[in-house]
Amino acid sequence: MPSRLPRPLLRGPRGVVACGHPLAASAGIATFRDGGGAVDAALATAAALAVLMPDACGLGGDALMLVRSAGGEVTAINGSGAAGTDVDPSRTEEGPGSVAVPGFVAALDDAHTLFARLPRERLFEPAVSLAGGGFPVGGSLLGAVGERREVLERGAPGYALLDPNLRPGSLVRVPALAGLLQRVGRRGKQAFYEGQMARAIERAVGHSLLAEDLAAHTTVVRPPVRGSYRGHELWVQPPVSQALIVPMALHALEGSGASEPADRAHVSVEAIEAAFQHRHEIAEDGAEERLLNAPLDIDPERAARRGGPTHGLHTTAVTSADSDGVVVSMLISVYALFGSGVLVPEGGFVLNDRLSGCSSDPASPNYPAPGRRPVHTLSPALVSDGNRTFALATPGADGQVQTLVQLIDAIATDGERINRALERPRWRSGNAQLLVEDDYDPGVLQELERRGHDLVRIPVGTTATFGIAVSAGIDGAGTPFAASDSRGSWAAVC
Repeated sequence: MPSRLPRPLLRGPRGVVACGHPLAASAGIATFRDGGGAVDAALATAAALAVLMPDACGLGGDALMLVRSAGGEVTAINGSGAAGTDVDPSRTEEGPGSVAVPGFVAALDDAHTLFARLPRERLFEPAVSLAGGGFPVGGSLLGAVGERREVLERGAPGYALLDPNLRPGSLVRVPALAGLLQRVGRRGKQAFYEGQMARAIERAVGHSLLAEDLAAHTTVVRPPVRGSYRGHELWVQPPVSQALIVPMALHALEGSGASEPADRAHVSVEAIEAAFQHRHEIAEDGAEERLLNAPLDIDPERAARRGGPTHGLHTTAVTSADSDGVVVSMLISVYALFGSGVLVPEGGFVLNDRLSGCSSDPASPNYPAPGRRPVHTLSPALVSDGNRTFALATPGADGQVQTLVQLIDAIATDGERINRALERPRWRSGNAQLLVEDDYDPGVLQELERRGHDLVRIPVGTTATFGIAVSAGIDGAGTPFAASDSRGSWAAVC
């Protein structure tokens, strides 16, 4: 039976990166040697991931991040996009009609303008090289292609990853993507949102998204949502991110007084499910102020089985930190595996299906409408205990906020070291069931069943359902550190 192989907490003199692919982590680390900082590293890493993990992220998707400056100020960057002018709410569940304006390129460009040290072109060089010179395709990527082959054959004919001769280790070249990345590096976001590329995106989706919609796109830059839990300060992405659920659930957990492991697990699950009942409301103006400390209806002795969260394994994460004290928590995504499955052949990338996460209720603030950004699963977080400040980020759709709650509780309540917290057995609520890793404390599981939870035991090491979390931060001595979850082939590099 697969078992856990805990990974160490790594420390680096200049900076550290932890992310979803070792080649991307190497691209980020190289920026420190050139005089870059944590933001440079995160941007170079994200650009490389757009090539290496197109099932999870890419230029056709989104990027949400938190940046903690050397002085301690935290800035939230929302690189998600809105529904197009000609959106048809009856056709947003899949395919071209599910595509929102991609915010990835603009978010990286705007973060570069605000925080980076190195030239933008330098940060895109590794991604250009990987796309043009070729990158070795892994088994997980080929597995994702197999899972979505029907969708891709319909929406992405000619896509390089559909080559039936590909095997693990085969080199894949995407020259159109290399050319676009090079143009973005030289000219910035206008190379993507204006001119030929904007018109190519419009053609790819059949005009449900117009070139004018891309030209009108802006990145939202604002302060984060702040919270606290057991003496730890917390910053999360503000709406339209559903990261707001994290402080909501932690507030309920701390207020419950639960201290024993079974009590904490039960209250955490119930708090998550109760908070998810408000998910679509996160798109409302003023949602942060209204929901942040809203009381959640939780029975400390009985599971409500109200559901709310769904399953999903897409997305990838980037965390970085440098010796100046800058820390970055970042998530990038095309939503479902390969997003909508719609290829923009002129750019070699697939487009997101972010509108498929909207509400089907016309009265909902999360109903698809022109210019409206849908509620977003991407939930980067930063935590400080007064000595260390560190980023936490994980893929997993609605599982992101659930993993964050468990990690923060383990660190703040039990004093668990970050790398050990990443390895703890986890649960995940989905479709009114409670999935649990089968090495979870059997006494706790017995108590959860007694309280009415519908448990589904999952063998260790067989799925990424429970998240593949990464962390990077700065300790009290000013030394950067990083750690990665052993649930996947992710990497922490110093």
